[in-house]
Amino acid sequence: MSPDDKLFHELIEQNSFGMIVTDLEGRITYVNTRRIESSGYCAEEMIGSKPSIFQSGLTSSATYQEMWLSILGGRPWKGEILNKRKNGEIVRESLLIQALLDEEGQVSGFSAIIDESFALRENHREQRTSIFDSLTGLPSLPSMLERLGSLLRGFQPETKGFTLLSIDIDGFQRFNDSLGRLVTDRVLIEVAARIQASIRRGDTVGRVDGDEFMVVLQGEHADTKASLETAARLLKAIAAPILIETHQVTLTASIGITGFPGDGTDAETLLGNAVAAMLAAKQEGGNQYCLFNPAMREKALGRLTMSAELRRDIERNDLALMFQPKVSLLSGEITGFEALVRWNHPERGLIEPRHFIAVAEETGLIVPLSEWVLRTALSQIKAWQDEGLNRVQISVNLSVRNLYQIDLPRLLTTLLADIGVDAPYLELELGESAMMRDALQSIRIVDRLRALGVQLSLDGFGTGYSSLAHLSRFEVSRLKIDRLFIEDITSNPVNASIVSAMIAMGHTLGKKLVAMGVESEAQMNFLRRQGCDEMQGFFFSKPCTAEEAAVMVREGKHLHFEADTEETELPTLLLVDDEPYILNSLKRLLRRENYRVLTATSGPEALEILALNPVRVVISDQRMPEMSGIELLSKVKSLYPDTVRIILSGYSELATVTDAINRGAVWKYLTKPWDDETLKEEVRKAFSV
Repeated sequence: MSPDDKLFHELIEQNSFGMIVTDLEGRITYVNTRRIESSGYCAEEMIGSKPSIFQSGLTSSATYQEMWLSILGGRPWKGEILNKRKNGEIVRESLLIQALLDEEGQVSGFSAIIDESFALRENHREQRTSIFDSLTGLPSLPSMLERLGSLLRGFQPETKGFTLLSIDIDGFQRFNDSLGRLVTDRVLIEVAARIQASIRRGDTVGRVDGDEFMVVLQGEHADTKASLETAARLLKAIAAPILIETHQVTLTASIGITGFPGDGTDAETLLGNAVAAMLAAKQEGGNQYCLFNPAMREKALGRLTMSAELRRDIERNDLALMFQPKVSLLSGEITGFEALVRWNHPERGLIEPRHFIAVAEETGLIVPLSEWVLRTALSQIKAWQDEGLNRVQISVNLSVRNLYQIDLPRLLTTLLADIGVDAPYLELELGESAMMRDALQSIRIVDRLRALGVQLSLDGFGTGYSSLAHLSRFEVSRLKIDRLFIEDITSNPVNASIVSAMIAMGHTLGKKLVAMGVESEAQMNFLRRQGCDEMQGFFFSKPCTAEEAAVMVREGKHLHFEADTEETELPTLLLVDDEPYILNSLKRLLRRENYRVLTATSGPEALEILALNPVRVVISDQRMPEMSGIELLSKVKSLYPDTVRIILSGYSELATVTDAINRGAVWKYLTKPWDDETLKEEVRKAFSV
């Protein structure tokens, strides 16, 4: 042992605080002298055991759940626990528990520093906790833990085990914030009654804390099939609307299920497993149940490692901003940049936000992360202005927690003043789903932000079920159309119609429309024809560094739109046929009529051409491999209703064609081989329709 190691060991051994180190499985690998003396156990009794040997049964499961949520979320946990010594004496201990990382940054175990404040005898007043929860009338925390301990102590190999369910109401805090304590208390009373009515006689339900409940299933009710049936009943019961005075509340829940003895043999392990399974259900979107499996523990540890590393790298400033330009679809000029955060991981390089934002939100790291993004974006605006780039605006995307859980207006006021940037150069992108969680509160927050002078946009427009009444009251200047609607806009009539309606509705409300995820010229041209104001996507530029963004602005990079020429001013005709010799024959015949003739050999190719060009008449073969002529022209009718549509086919499919004509998908049906003069005359009529 080196002198430094020896000194460090002596400091720990002589410390007035107890100290325990465990491995990933929670088994004690080290205990210092102070802990040995205070606990009454010898070192040999503790090494290899779990800290559950100190449990008194008097600490609430809610405390343990809070502890595991914090630790698995990558945060140190500090709190008080009622433990017991080997002789049964009760002691109140203050603990600081945190993860230990190895040289590669992976979680290798956990450490606990213990401060024993004072002893509590069995007759201490804090042990006389009520048996029942005062709000719901359900068994309270100590009662449920005593029930759990009793089942563990009385278990015999020849008897059946039991199943533990951890139930947590999804997003309950937002109801508490918006409806107030009195209403939410009545909601919790109703939820408790529904849970109790959904379990069988002999099973036990308790309220562990706030909106969290615990259910213990025994005997034949505890097998996997019966447990899943019970969980399904609970979800259905909780999801039924609750009417409290004038408020109708609809809730969902996440349920974690773990079994004894299969998943664990002590209360600490079982509680941790139930919480891990419940969190897995939440991560899948909530309103569902999950059976515990060991992979959940591994996943939780993986997320723990990620959150610990992210916390470390936020503190070290190991993050980077990339910038993606937004471009006008009228002038083609850059109108601003969206700031996109990247995690500059020391081993894995630049990590995109989709790989770590969810963990940041769950662990609360989204708050310092977003503050870093805001500060860095404003600093970049200031740096560009100092370089003479005075008209560059940057937008920053904010999460739900940013919107509701920090004093955002005050933070922005401080940052704008400290960095010296005028508010209009900053745009905040607020997610539509987040805004609609509590529309009235969101409107109040938006009004406060607008008063600062910053620009606001609604991100993910079309994905959050916003009503026109609320949308008209959001003082935002831009609506960003989600990329999900854009990716197949030139071939999917439904999404094309939705986008067209969004643009029209947005303009009616006085908003600018920004299309996200534009990756092709066809998508861009379609959006231009629908009157979309701006676009953002790989077609113009991938996210780039601040230096590259500055070069774009200095050099005036912009979109190039095809200028009108004598040819494009001609009436445009599109011919679609999978046989090249027929296309050539038709093209030679009809070009003499002074048309601009375009050709395609398949339906998808035709849709791409239609997106790029204002076509007046389409003539299509019927039998083509990828898409029939009727299928193509039906889509053309939806996407470009003013285009005249003609079928030219060598096959007589009377029923199919008649139906298409009756539905308006086809204007006229012509047969092959054709008469040149007749065909030319029909085309002339089509252009005059």
